[in-house]
Amino acid sequence: MSPPKVLSHWHDLEVLRKPYPKSAAHASPRTKGPSGYTTLAGAVCHGRVSDLESMVPSQWWQTVFADAMYLKTDGDVVEDPIITKEEVGLLESDPDILDIFLRGSDKNSTVQPARILDLCCGQGRHSLFLSRKYPHLALHGHDQSSYLIKLAQERAAAQQLSGKTVFTVGDCRQIPYADETFDLVVVMGNSFGYFADEQGDRTVLSEIFRTLVPGGRLVLDLTDGDYMRTNFAERSWEWIDDKTFVCRERQLSKDGLRLSSREVVTLTTKGVIRDQFYQERLYGREEVYEIVENAGFGVAHEPQDSGSHTLGKDLSKRKEDLGMMEQRVMVKATKPAHRAVGRAIPIPNGIKRVNGAPIHVNGHVNGVKLAKTNGINGHAVNGNHQKLNNGWEHQTVEPSRPSMKLAVQSNGMECAPFPHITVLLGDPTKPCIGKLNDTWNPEDLETRRKLFTALHELGYPPDRISVLDRHEKYLPQLSNSPSTFVLNLCDEGFDNDALKELHVPALLDMLRIPYSGAGPNCLAACYDKGLVNRTAASIGVPTPNETFYFSDTATPAVQDLENLARVIVDTIGYPAFIKPIKGDNSLGITSRSIVNNEHELAAYMDELRSIGIRDVIIQEYLSGPEYGVGMIGNREGGFHFFPVLEVDYSRITAKELPPILGFESKWDPTSPYWTDISYKEATDLSPATVTRLRERCVALSERFGCRDYARFDFRADRDGEIKLLEVNPNPGWCWDGKLAYMGKLEGRKYCEVIGMILRAAWERVNRASSAASSSLAAAHAVAAPDQKVNGYAKDHQHGAADVTAALPAE
Repeated sequence: MSPPKVLSHWHDLEVLRKPYPKSAAHASPRTKGPSGYTTLAGAVCHGRVSDLESMVPSQWWQTVFADAMYLKTDGDVVEDPIITKEEVGLLESDPDILDIFLRGSDKNSTVQPARILDLCCGQGRHSLFLSRKYPHLALHGHDQSSYLIKLAQERAAAQQLSGKTVFTVGDCRQIPYADETFDLVVVMGNSFGYFADEQGDRTVLSEIFRTLVPGGRLVLDLTDGDYMRTNFAERSWEWIDDKTFVCRERQLSKDGLRLSSREVVTLTTKGVIRDQFYQERLYGREEVYEIVENAGFGVAHEPQDSGSHTLGKDLSKRKEDLGMMEQRVMVKATKPAHRAVGRAIPIPNGIKRVNGAPIHVNGHVNGVKLAKTNGINGHAVNGNHQKLNNGWEHQTVEPSRPSMKLAVQSNGMECAPFPHITVLLGDPTKPCIGKLNDTWNPEDLETRRKLFTALHELGYPPDRISVLDRHEKYLPQLSNSPSTFVLNLCDEGFDNDALKELHVPALLDMLRIPYSGAGPNCLAACYDKGLVNRTAASIGVPTPNETFYFSDTATPAVQDLENLARVIVDTIGYPAFIKPIKGDNSLGITSRSIVNNEHELAAYMDELRSIGIRDVIIQEYLSGPEYGVGMIGNREGGFHFFPVLEVDYSRITAKELPPILGFESKWDPTSPYWTDISYKEATDLSPATVTRLRERCVALSERFGCRDYARFDFRADRDGEIKLLEVNPNPGWCWDGKLAYMGKLEGRKYCEVIGMILRAAWERVNRASSAASSSLAAAHAVAAPDQKVNGYAKDHQHGAADVTAALPAE
C-alpha cells in the first residue's frame, strides 16, 4: 500500500477549510416549501415521510404514467420483448383463450375473427405483439395515459399495424365501446387495484362484464397480494443505468389491504429529479375470486400452490427490485352465456335499475341519470339505448369530478357548461361562393335563428352570447376582448372562402382562445379529398378505386382527357364519378358527375372548367346504399355514436334521377334533390357491420385529428363492400342537417345535439387545462431555475427516449 500523499505546502489546509463557493453545483441547501424541499435539479423532494399513505394523490396514476420516466424505472419488465412474449405465452397456454386467438384465422372460414380489448394497455406491448402474431384479430387498447397511448400509436404506425389496432385514451371505469363488443378482455402487467376504494375496482369489472359477449373471457394479471404482504421490501434501491438510481420505500396499511410506495429518482449529475407516491390494493387469490364472481363472472379457481408466475423476476435483466411485478397471479373468468335465474349482478353505487335491470349507454355504466325525452313517441331509438316503456331515456354523465361537474336543469338537460360563449359565423355582408346564387338566402337566416333559439334553450340568454359575423372585425374584437370560449360555426371559411375555413381556428390558436371543433391541420387535410382517401386506405379503411386529373400538370398516369378515358376503362370502369379534388359545399357535384362514357366525361369536364374547377378526382361510382356515421366526443372521454343514417333515395329513383347527394340537395329548395331525398335509420346493417364502421370512424378521427364532433360518409359498391366517401370534421350544424337528424333518431332535440357538442368541447378544454397545469408543475419540478419549461415539454413529445433528454443541461 502506498503511503498517504503529503501536501507540499501546509498552508493549503487553510484553503481546504474554506467553504465551497456558492455555484450552481454547490449551492446551499434549499429551504422546505409547502410541497417539500426544492432540489438543485428544480424538483420537489419531501424529505423524511412517516406516513406514505397520506402522501398518495387520489389519482396518482395520472402523473406516474405521464412520461418516459415510468418506462425507464420499470423498463426491465415493461419494455422487454422477451417478457412480453412469455406473458402472451401464458395466455396461449389456456386452450380456450388460444381458440379465441385462432378464431377466424382460416381465410376460408366464415367465422368472424375475435375482438380483443387490452384494458390498461400502456404502450400497447401486448396488443402489438398479438397483432403481429395473429394479424386477423381485431385488437383494441385502452389506457388513461395520453403519453403511453401516443407511444402505442407511434409504434403501431412504425410496425405497419395501425390498421389492425385501435388505441383510445380514457378512464378504465368508462370503456368507450358498446355492450357485448369483445370476445376477450385482458388486464395485463399488474394494472388492477389502483383506486382509493374497492368500488372503483368493482366498476372496472362491471364495465368489462358489460362489454364482453356472452361466453366471453376475462384475464386479470395482477400482483399476488398474499405474497406481497409478507415479502415486500420496506426500503430498497437500484441502479437504472450508469447515472440514474431509484430509492424506494413501502408501507403496508394498518388493515393490510393496501401497499403504499414511494420512489425517489436521482441523477448522479443533478440530484433528485422525481419524488412520487402511489398505492395499490393487495388482492389475495381468494379475494380476487370473490370480487370477480360478485361482478357476475364464473371463475376458474386454481389450487393455492399454482397459478402464480414470476416471469418478471425470472427474466429481468437488471434482477434488482421488482416490487409489484415480482410475483403475480393470473385469474381467468368467463361471462355466463346466459344470466342465471335469480342471480343478482352487483351494480356500482349510483346505477339505477329499470324493471330490475341496470341501465347504461354508450359504454358507460357509472353515474347514470334519467331524463324525460320529447323524442320519437317518447322513446329513445338508438340501438345503444334501451327502449323504456315509460317514456324515459337514460343519459350518460361522467364520474364525479369536482372541476368538471355539470349542473342539470329541471327538464333533465345539462346547463350551459361555459359561462359565456362567442359564436363565430359566416359573414352575411359578403357573397358566399357555393351557396345558391352565391349569396345568402332566407333559409340561411332561418338556420341562424333556430341556432340561437337552441342556445337559449341550453341556458344561453343573449347576455351570455357574443356573435361575430363581420370578418373584418374578427381579429380586433378577438384580440381586444378575448373570449373564454368560441363556438366555431364559421364553416363558410374566413371571408366566406371555403379555402380559408382553416384560417379561423388558426387565428384562434394564435390568440390562445379555446374553441369547438377541429383545428386548422385537420380542416386542411380533410379539404383535400384525394389526400383523405389515400390516407384512409393506408390505415385499412376501404376506399373507392380512383385516379386524378390535373389539367395544368402532366402526370405519369393522366396527361390529357383521352388518356384519362383509357385509365377509367382500365382501372375504374364506367359509370365513373367525378368531383373536385378540393372543395366544400358539394360545389361541382351534381347528377352529371356520374359519367357513363368518354363523351359524358368530356362534357362534364368542360362544365367544371366553366366554373373554375380544373383538378378533379375520378372514382368508381358506388351504387349501393349510402350511410352517415355521426359521433360526438373525444378519445379521452369516449365517443357517443348516433344511429347510423341511411339516405333514402326511393323517391329520387322513382323519378329516374341518379341517386346522389350533390349541390342541389344542400342549396336549391326548388330541386327534387332538396324535396324528395329523406333519411332513415340504417336498420339492415348487422351489429358487426355497425361496429366495424364505428371502429373505422375512430381510426379516421384519430388519424386526421378530429375534435368534439365529426361525421363520416360511406357507400356500398355493387358487391356490397362499404367504402369511405368523405371525412367531415365540423360537419353541418344546422337544425335540418344530418347530425341533427341523427339526434332525432334517438329522441334528441336539436338543442340537445348542440349541447352535446358544447359539452364535448368543454370536457376537452378542461382536461387540457388540467393537463397543462400538471405538465407545468412537472416541468418546474425538473427544470433548472434558469431554464424555460418549453424545452421539457417539447422533449416529451418523443417516445421512450432517455428521460435525461428532458432535463436541463448540465
